[in-house]
Amino acid sequence: MAEDFGQRLPYLLRRVNQALSQRLDEDLHEFGLTQSQLSALAQLDIEHPAGLSGATLSTRSGVTPQSMSTAIAGLLHRGLITRTPHPRHGRILECRITPTGTELLAQVQRATRESGRYEAGLSHMQQDDLRVLLTHMMRSLGLYLPNPNEPRRPGCSSEEAGSGSVMTGDDR
Repeated sequence: MAEDFGQRLPYLLRRVNQALSQRLDEDLHEFGLTQSQLSALAQLDIEHPAGLSGATLSTRSGVTPQSMSTAIAGLLHRGLITRTPHPRHGRILECRITPTGTELLAQVQRATRESGRYEAGLSHMQQDDLRVLLTHMMRSLGLYLPNPNEPRRPGCSSEEAGSGSVMTGDDR
C-alpha cells in the first residue's frame, strides 16, 4: 500500500506555506510591497548599517536574481533603500535600508504581528517549539539564518564579515 501522501512532511509544509503566503500577500498589498521586497527590507535591516548586494539578497530570500532586481528597483523608486558601489569592489552595488524603509518595515511587522492571522491556531509554546524545529531544518538544509552573536567588522559589508553563515545555537 502506498504511503499516505497527505501525511508527508513536504506536502504539509507546502500547504501551510501557501496559506500563510496568501495571507501575507493580502496584508502587504496595504503597504504596496511584495514578499520579495519585504524580504529585502528585512535582510537589509538585519545587516544595517552594512549593505548587501542584489545577488546576496536574492539568495537569502530564495528568489531569482531577476525577481530581486525588480524588487530592488521598486524599493529604490520609493526611497526605501539606497544602492551605492562597494568601496573596494566598485562593480558590486550594495543596497542599504533608509530610515523610511526601516519605518515601513516596522509598520509591516507590527501589523502582521497584531493581526493574529499567522499563528494558525498554535499557542505561544507551540509556536516556540515549531520555530526551533524549523530553524533546525533550515540549518540542516544549509539555508541562511542571521547570527545575532556574530560581530561585524567596522567598515566592511556583512558579506566580507562572514555573516552569511548558517546560524548555530538558539535563535529565539
